[in-house]
Amino acid sequence: MRMTLSSLLAAAAIAASAIIAPASAGHRGDCKAELSALNPDHDGTIDWHEARRAAVRLFHTLDPDHDGTLDAAELRGRVGILSIARFNPDRDRTLDKHEFLALVKHRFERANRDDDGTIDCRELNSLAGRRLLRVLM
Repeated sequence: MRMTLSSLLAAAAIAASAIIAPASAGHRGDCKAELSALNPDHDGTIDWHEARRAAVRLFHTLDPDHDGTLDAAELRGRVGILSIARFNPDRDRTLDKHEFLALVKHRFERANRDDDGTIDCRELNSLAGRRLLRVLM
C-alpha cells in the first residue's frame, strides 16, 4: 500500500495528538480551578514563588525512585526530550531539581506576557500558560 504525503502527515498528526493529549487533558480553558490550586493567597494571579512551590511539589511527586532526578519517562507528557536536553547542561539525560526549576522559570517568563511578574487567567489560558501548567500540576 502506497501512502501519499497528506496521508503520512495526517497519521503523524494523529500520533502526535495521542502523545500530547495526556499533558493537556487536564486543562479546561477555565483557569479558576488551576488558580485555586496554585494561588494560596487568592489574589487571582500566580507569582514566581507560588509557581516555584508548586513545581518543587510536582518534582517530588514525579520522582518515585527518589534519586533526585527526573528522566524522560518520569517527565512524559509534561516535558519533551528537546526541553530536557536544553535544560540539562551536564548532559546526563535527566533533570535534577535545579535544572527542572530553570525550565519552570523559563516557562513562567514565557507565559508572563505583560512582564508584571504574575500569571493571570488570560496568560494561563495561552499556549505558554498551558505549557507552564504541565510543569506545575
